[in-house]
Amino acid sequence: MAKWSIVKRITVFGGSFNSMKHMVLAPAELSWTCSFSAMHSLIDTGGGEEVPKKTAENSGSSGSNSIRRIDDYTSLVEKYRRDGNLSAAYDLLHSLQDKKNICFPVSVLNNLLAAAGGEKDTKLSCRAFRLLLFQAAGTAPLSWDCYLNLARAFIDTDDCFHLLDLLREVSVSSLPCRLIVINRTILAFAESRQVDKVVKILDKMKEWECKPDVITYNSVLDVLGRAGLVNEMLKLLSSMKEESDVSLNIITYNTVLNGTRRACRFDMCLVLYQEMVGCGIEPDLLSYTAVIDSLGRSGNTKEALRLFDEMKEREKIRPSVYVYRALIDCLKKSGEFQRALQLSDELKNTSSLDLAGPLDFKRYLRPLRR
Repeated sequence: MAKWSIVKRITVFGGSFNSMKHMVLAPAELSWTCSFSAMHSLIDTGGGEEVPKKTAENSGSSGSNSIRRIDDYTSLVEKYRRDGNLSAAYDLLHSLQDKKNICFPVSVLNNLLAAAGGEKDTKLSCRAFRLLLFQAAGTAPLSWDCYLNLARAFIDTDDCFHLLDLLREVSVSSLPCRLIVINRTILAFAESRQVDKVVKILDKMKEWECKPDVITYNSVLDVLGRAGLVNEMLKLLSSMKEESDVSLNIITYNTVLNGTRRACRFDMCLVLYQEMVGCGIEPDLLSYTAVIDSLGRSGNTKEALRLFDEMKEREKIRPSVYVYRALIDCLKKSGEFQRALQLSDELKNTSSLDLAGPLDFKRYLRPLRR
């Protein structure tokens, strides 16, 4: 469709949808075509012809009626939400799924999604999320709250039918951000500690057109590690190594190192660290912190001190107060009081500028969410 056709089409359907003005700035050849059953066409891409002038000029009652109907639908959805009649809101959205040019304001859908999440209404949550996702396509990504509200609807149920159906449709759609949407959904379910659903999504993704990438795998590794499911985490790491199109990175190993450390699987930390270095991945502050702490707590203070000295020799890495204190505590427990006293004095004489602080850890904690 030509650029001016888009402008005129937006003019025909009213100026109440301010967010659509950004589509004018999108490249003319950009096309968002999805297979979602609930998506409503905002632009007629039928023949690529411009809308005749008389359509805009002579819209008369039909144009005003169209706008009035949209306003009526919006008011009705809001009324159902305020009254707590979410099933009626769902039925209304379902009845309008084949209607063209019905575009609800984002704020209305956001409120509906939040209400559906609070009421644990999985069907309505997925439908509202679908509409939000489509209307945001090409303009702005969905807010993090949208993903959290979607996840909240599934907290008290084991039924993932609507969720998996939604994500499958995302997977086969032409949205360029489809993998990002699925990855952010995984993170939202991880944040609400729905580990079983995160694993189900990953398993289904392997069957879908949109395959998991290293960000997907790293997210699931983190979920399993935080849940203490170390064996499952290590099994997933092994399967990642067999994937030809997935390359393990520093985030992968840091995630697994911290997962094994939290679960007190100190025997695995050094093995994983050596494997990481053997792959040519240089350890960073998080890597050193995890393995040094693990070695110290397992009683292997000699190797912990060696890695501590190695870390201090790295130009771009500064030791943290946490590493110093962890080592001092481990040395005391192993009866190495003299060495513990030396480290304590070293810490006292070290300027705070030469120590890693919270901001340094944030810098190394590369976000899994994108």
